[in-house]
Amino acid sequence: MTNVKIDRGVAFDGAAIVQGGIGNYILLINKEDLDNGVITEDAISKEIETITLDAGTLAYKLESSKGSAQIIPSSPFRAVSAIDGFDHSIDMRIVDMSQLAIDNAKRLRFQKVVAIVPLTSGKAMMYGRRVGMRMSDFKMMPGDADTGGTFQVVVKTPENDPPEIDPPHLIESTFDILSLIV
Repeated sequence: MTNVKIDRGVAFDGAAIVQGGIGNYILLINKEDLDNGVITEDAISKEIETITLDAGTLAYKLESSKGSAQIIPSSPFRAVSAIDGFDHSIDMRIVDMSQLAIDNAKRLRFQKVVAIVPLTSGKAMMYGRRVGMRMSDFKMMPGDADTGGTFQVVVKTPENDPPEIDPPHLIESTFDILSLIV
């Protein structure tokens, strides 16, 4: 067993509490495309500084019409003998009810993706970096006025795969995540 101690050098600054919350969209990247790209991390903070995808590969932006309450990211801990880790999950409502959007969303059951969630602090978080996420739920309820004609998709670490080793990875606020969709 490895001895991993909590580092006292990382202090909580009660005078500079960061406002919580997420933006009203997420970016999805095919896991294979991310693996073929290049990620650089800051030598000190260990936050992601840049993400460079190969030419012709892009991230895909999914927006929520009702704010961040329609996008619910989480990363619960999964205790597995010898391989503890985290199950990354994104529960989202997709507002584009076109057949093309529905057809793209249903592909998430076969294709692993990584999600980038913008934070209101200006940073972002990457979910599924090492293992990837696949669809675990898909619901269409066109008669439900509460959902406004949206459909719901949940992507998460597959149950038969090992958990992600780390919680979601922070992306520095200096990196423009929207540059990944252009």
